[in-house]
Amino acid sequence: MRRITGWTMRDLTAYLFLLCLIPAALQAQEHSGSDVLAGRVTDLTGKPVADAQVGATSLRTGLTRSHATDADGRYKIYFPETAPRYALSVKRIGFSPVQRTVARRTHEPEEMTIDLQFGGTPLALSAVEILGSSDTPVPQQPEDAASLDATVPNPVSEILTLKDTLHLSAVQIVGLTDLADTLQATNTRIYRTIRMLLAKSQEAGDATLMAGSVAMMLEQASVNTTRAVRGAEKLLREEQWVVLPAEIRDRPEAANKEQASLKQ
Repeated sequence: MRRITGWTMRDLTAYLFLLCLIPAALQAQEHSGSDVLAGRVTDLTGKPVADAQVGATSLRTGLTRSHATDADGRYKIYFPETAPRYALSVKRIGFSPVQRTVARRTHEPEEMTIDLQFGGTPLALSAVEILGSSDTPVPQQPEDAASLDATVPNPVSEILTLKDTLHLSAVQIVGLTDLADTLQATNTRIYRTIRMLLAKSQEAGDATLMAGSVAMMLEQASVNTTRAVRGAEKLLREEQWVVLPAEIRDRPEAANKEQASLKQ
């Protein structure tokens, strides 16, 4: 058999084959001690939801990893530890956030399948719909109050869904419930007004007609939300606060920036 610089063609073929195996082997080694959280995100009708942000937080260390869903609504998160429990959250513009807590079944690394489903009717408030061109129709939204209530983001309510995980006291539950109810009522009024303005824009044939007013109201709703979260932080103990998803814990800092901008 012909030799190339001391190697036979068979040796060279085997060497190239091994080089092809190295990346896969390294990837397998990288995730060998990791949990894998995977699943599919759908809406209330069972249709896949693309570009939803799925976050997983270790309830042991507070470490968070996130991944966006693909066109089929699927996600896969490699978690660099084997936590006893994980808090999963999924968010997408126009849907009320969903949270779940999952527990591991063994002491070894696991691949957990967690399918998540959004509830309620999507609320069309994306930047494209608010700032779109005049020939972009604004979808009609149902006026059902319960449907609107379900689409208003409420991170304080999300904290209450973790009451067993956080071991909330009766006093904390009462305080958080009051914050959640107040936030829900205040922002529901704002969102209802936004829907009315969007409907008027549609009737006028110009989707940008009320863009300025809608933007200001969305900003106020965001400020209301961050203030409520800051109040929730005061009710929780430090060890309870640190295990919440990062998107909730980061809001108090954002509130200070938002208040500063409103004073200017």
